[in-house]
Amino acid sequence: MKRRSVLAAAGIAALSITTACTNEAASTANTPSASSAAVEAVDDLKIAIVLPGPITDHDFNQVGYDGAKAAAAEVGAEFAYAENVSDANAQRTIRNFAQQGYNLVFAHSFSFGDATLAVAKEFPKTVFMAGTATGTAANVGTYDNPDYQGAYLAGMLAAGTTTSGTIGWVSGMQVPNLLANLHAYEAGAKEINPNVKVLHSFIGSFYDPPKGKEAALAQIQQGAQVLSAQTVGTIDAAIAGKALVIGALTDQNFLGPQNVLTSVTWDLTPLIRDVAKAVQGGTWTNKAYSYGIPQGSIGLAPYHGLDSRVPAEVRAKVDQKMADIKSGAFTVPHDTSTVS
Repeated sequence: MKRRSVLAAAGIAALSITTACTNEAASTANTPSASSAAVEAVDDLKIAIVLPGPITDHDFNQVGYDGAKAAAAEVGAEFAYAENVSDANAQRTIRNFAQQGYNLVFAHSFSFGDATLAVAKEFPKTVFMAGTATGTAANVGTYDNPDYQGAYLAGMLAAGTTTSGTIGWVSGMQVPNLLANLHAYEAGAKEINPNVKVLHSFIGSFYDPPKGKEAALAQIQQGAQVLSAQTVGTIDAAIAGKALVIGALTDQNFLGPQNVLTSVTWDLTPLIRDVAKAVQGGTWTNKAYSYGIPQGSIGLAPYHGLDSRVPAEVRAKVDQKMADIKSGAFTVPHDTSTVS
């Protein structure tokens, strides 16, 4: 996953938003199973989540931790987590939770897909949810981060706010969810201004703040006045270059109160709550869960007084587009094609 930046550490001081999507090669050889595990109703639900980065990153990892913790409280389940788990340690960590009786385990990283499938074979009565995985099994489901829906709105805001006709987007690597984010950002921008120039940069790493800042500064020097921060360092560059920036996954205005116009936010609580209830009720299936704007999981953070920087008519168009996406009147294109 989106973050961001992975899955996100989009502008945070820890992992990238896309840290959740760290290994594009993971699970690609596995094909989804048409059948789901014979899950019996569970009275003593125990939920665990395995995270690739710190729970204080204000990004992908914190979103996972906060969502799982809140959902566990809502359904009366025991809760545990492991943070800063490397790909090499993922299988061991996931197995440890299963051995301890945690009957719903979330592997919150694209790169944990193979590890999850391996452990799931050993614990057929345990339900596993692998974030943005491409393969499932009888007792392994998956979920994604459809923040590309919010990226469309971000593109509209950026194109409607810049006076130079140029905007930017900075991220880590060309993995599916980030490519979807980029294409949606550009599509939203083109809706507002068909002639807008959208600069994009992939720095080749999910977490390299100096490279992220360098790439963002280069875009600012090329005329970009509004950036989308899909990796750490972008917000710092916006502050240094006196540009506006749109954060990712959590409200990142505190990182740059005069520069972070808004943020595309992700709330995992509704998704994890519904999965947990399904496990409790014995109705869980290994389907792919995708909770976006229609489900209230993807949104835009407040402008924190910076709304005056956006023309009123642009804000109105963004609000209407948000409503249209929520109602189903408009579907954001989902394009994961690679770019040059």
